[in-house]
Amino acid sequence: MTPMRAHSTLSGRVDWVFVAAVAGLLTLGTLAIWSAASTTANYDQILEKHFIALTLGVILFTLTLAFNYQVFQDQSKALYAFAIVLMASVLVVGSTARGHRAWLRLAGFSFQPAELGRVLVVLVLADFLDRRARRIRDFSTVVMALAIAAPILLLILKQPDFSTALTFLPMITGMLFCAGADVFHLLFVFGYGALTLSVPLVYTFCELRFPHAAPGSLPALTLAALRLGWRTAAVLLLFAAVSFAAWRLTTWLRVAVKPHAFVAAPLILAAALLTGVAVNRSMKSYQRNRFIAFVAPRSDVQGAAYNVIQSKVAVGSGGVWGKGLFSGTQSQLGFLPERHTDFIFATVGEEMGFLGAGLILGLYMVVLWRITAAARLARDRYGYLVCAGLASMYAFVMCLNIGMCVGLMPVAGIPLPLISYGGSSLVVNLWSLGIVANIFARRYALL
Repeated sequence: MTPMRAHSTLSGRVDWVFVAAVAGLLTLGTLAIWSAASTTANYDQILEKHFIALTLGVILFTLTLAFNYQVFQDQSKALYAFAIVLMASVLVVGSTARGHRAWLRLAGFSFQPAELGRVLVVLVLADFLDRRARRIRDFSTVVMALAIAAPILLLILKQPDFSTALTFLPMITGMLFCAGADVFHLLFVFGYGALTLSVPLVYTFCELRFPHAAPGSLPALTLAALRLGWRTAAVLLLFAAVSFAAWRLTTWLRVAVKPHAFVAAPLILAAALLTGVAVNRSMKSYQRNRFIAFVAPRSDVQGAAYNVIQSKVAVGSGGVWGKGLFSGTQSQLGFLPERHTDFIFATVGEEMGFLGAGLILGLYMVVLWRITAAARLARDRYGYLVCAGLASMYAFVMCLNIGMCVGLMPVAGIPLPLISYGGSSLVVNLWSLGIVANIFARRYALL
């Protein structure tokens, strides 16, 4: 087959519904940035960088669609080494902004490697899980998958970039589930992450709602335990006692439960609790404020909860039709912070109304639907797992960003894919979506 004919055949297999949905999100995102950033001091610079990133992203999307995605599987070891070196280089030569050493400056532009590192983890893990297909239900496979992602995750936490790191667990869990891992094992992994995150939430809630709790009361005991005192040791012993009692109960009832679960459960719970305590003790003030804004938004209206309250006001004031571009009072008058980056969905809700916000949600649903379609029709297991990882990542990031804008999730400094301003995010997202388009286009062997 000649190159021209091969190109024609490939273009005929492109998922144009997927491409149209991505283009729609890019259009709405550009309009939102154009309006939201209009009152900023460096407005022209923001638009210039956005269109440069948009052009570069579209070029990468097109180029990625043109070659065989299986090259990523062939070079998975090189990609893994590159990801580790890239993340490590940020800590050595990276620039610092807002307390994060998370950017590399290249030719006058800032690049956030964590965005790329996250996608590289998907490509590497897909290869690993493909090769472990016959042992996918072994707990060792789950442990090894987490161990592969751990170095990159720890380097991202070192920056520190907790928001990006937060997306790793649902992404990895989604890939393991689609690969066929034991659901029981995945519950342990998910439980570990959920309990770790709940420790600072519970601690912040008790500290705010019960600042003068009586000694011996439940809030006082909870606060003392989460400060890593003797009560924490008692809680760990309680886990062991409960596990032993559960084992005796299942033996008496003759219920078939894997014996190692009674050892793994208390160990994982104890590890999650201790990790959560460590995270709680190492949190910085601005990170603590994000939890305060979530558990008690009315406790500090002008401080910790200001961003969330202004975001909710903006979304609620838009009504059905919105106030129109450049006409949103919360965004144009500067009440809404980070209005063209993290809280851009609030700007959309105010200026484009329920219809604009609903259109964005609908386009996201189409994108996720077409990613899952690409996974289902993929010609090999590797392509299927790559799509599974990217779908899990995009679904979680979308829910997290939109949820924080309406007060349903804690505030996290994470952009809304294809909508928020951010060159690194836009370029990497379009590249990763180009991989999805490639997997769909090559769902059948090309001659």
